[in-house]
Amino acid sequence: MFKKIKKVVAFALALTMLIGMSTVAFAAERESEVPELTKVDGMTVAIDEDNDNGISPLWWSGNGPAPQVTKIELYNHGLLDNGNYCVIIKVYGYGSDTTTFNGRSISWFKQQPFIISGNGADGFYYWYDCGKITAPGNYTFTTKFRSTNFPYGEKSFSCVFKKS
Repeated sequence: MFKKIKKVVAFALALTMLIGMSTVAFAAERESEVPELTKVDGMTVAIDEDNDNGISPLWWSGNGPAPQVTKIELYNHGLLDNGNYCVIIKVYGYGSDTTTFNGRSISWFKQQPFIISGNGADGFYYWYDCGKITAPGNYTFTTKFRSTNFPYGEKSFSCVFKKS
C-alpha cells in the first residue's frame, strides 16, 4: 500500500515538473504588432527628454502597485493611412498624460502594452494623431506623464519635427 502511494506521489511530482518546464513564455516585445508608418520626406527630429536622472526602468512583476513612469522615448513617427501625421511614443511605467502638438492639445487614439519581464505590462506604446502637416516649419510635440501611484512622479518629453 505504501509503495502505491509513493509511486502515485512520484508520478504526480514528475508530471507537475514536466508541465511547469514545458510552458512557453512570450515575454518579448512583438514589434510586428506596431505598424510601420509612411515616412515624410524632409522631416528631421530634435529630441529634448527629461529622462536623464539616473533612474532606469524597473520591471514590474505584476504584484503590488503599478510602476512609476521612468522613461519616455520616441518610438516612431510618420503618416497614417488618412494622411495625418502620427507620433508613437514608448512609455515605461503607468501614468496619465497631458500632450500637445504645436501648442494644440491632443490625445492618444491607440494604446498597446509591452512586456519586458514577467506577466504584467511594463509600459505602453501610445499613438497620437497630430493632424495634417502641409507647410514647412518646426512642429513641436510635448508630453508629460504623471505616474498613477504614489509618489506620483512626472516625466516630460518633447521633440521638434522640422519639415523642410
